[in-house]
Amino acid sequence: MRAAQGRLVLATFLGILSIATSAAPSASARRIVSLGGDVTEIVYALGQEGRLVCDDQTSLYPPAARQLPQVGYLRTLSAEGVLACRPDLILASEDAGPAAAMAQLAESRVPLVHVSNAHSPEGVLAKIAQVARPLGVSTRGEALEAQFRAALAAAQARVRLLPGQPRALFLMSQGPGGALAAGRNTAADAMLRLAGARNVAEGFSGYKPLTPEAALALQPDVIVVADYALKMLGGSAALRARPEIASTPAGRTGRIVPMDALLLLGFGPRTPEAIQELAAALHSEGARTAAR
Repeated sequence: MRAAQGRLVLATFLGILSIATSAAPSASARRIVSLGGDVTEIVYALGQEGRLVCDDQTSLYPPAARQLPQVGYLRTLSAEGVLACRPDLILASEDAGPAAAMAQLAESRVPLVHVSNAHSPEGVLAKIAQVARPLGVSTRGEALEAQFRAALAAAQARVRLLPGQPRALFLMSQGPGGALAAGRNTAADAMLRLAGARNVAEGFSGYKPLTPEAALALQPDVIVVADYALKMLGGSAALRARPEIASTPAGRTGRIVPMDALLLLGFGPRTPEAIQELAAALHSEGARTAAR
């Protein structure tokens, strides 16, 4: 009886060990699925794009990423769609979902690596390490981190030379019918601060619908808007004509700044570039883009 129990314990241990081993990331992985535009961008920046077999609909940069088979939108994935790519490694942003699909992927025998989504320069450095390590390119990761630090220092030095602190508001689309303002604890809030601006919506957390009353109280001098959201809202002229925008200083002067959403909010390797581009637009009267 004891011998049989011993064999059972050993078999159970070996089974657990087998599962644990199969779920461990391998630097030799050749079929990688990347979930998250920032994650995909880091894979390319590390020179490992040849190992990608699928990505998701938020993977828009570099343009070559759009040519890969896409498994769906980042927050509405299906485990079946991801596993259909026959990956031997999945790199997933913490924003990936829904939770049920991610749980299914975690239970599969395919290694799943979660990549943080912190909205800060330090968060970008963490992402680079979290992607480089399971790919077995830690040395390249360290080089990319050094490059990022140098570019960030240059961007921050330029921001410190800019005068004043513009009163800015970031908007995202809530469909054709309305816009959402970005408050505290959002990627947009973090970027406005990094670019030397004051977020006039810092009085609340997350995203909230922008009503005419709220816009009148916030009184932004400049409005930053995601490029795709601006299209959904009908363009700059249509945005300026909206009641909640027309009464603001930004609406009256036409200081509407469209920006690439992934560049601005992705917190990836191009974040220093985004900081400089946003800062230049926010601190310049040339930020008027009503013709767009």
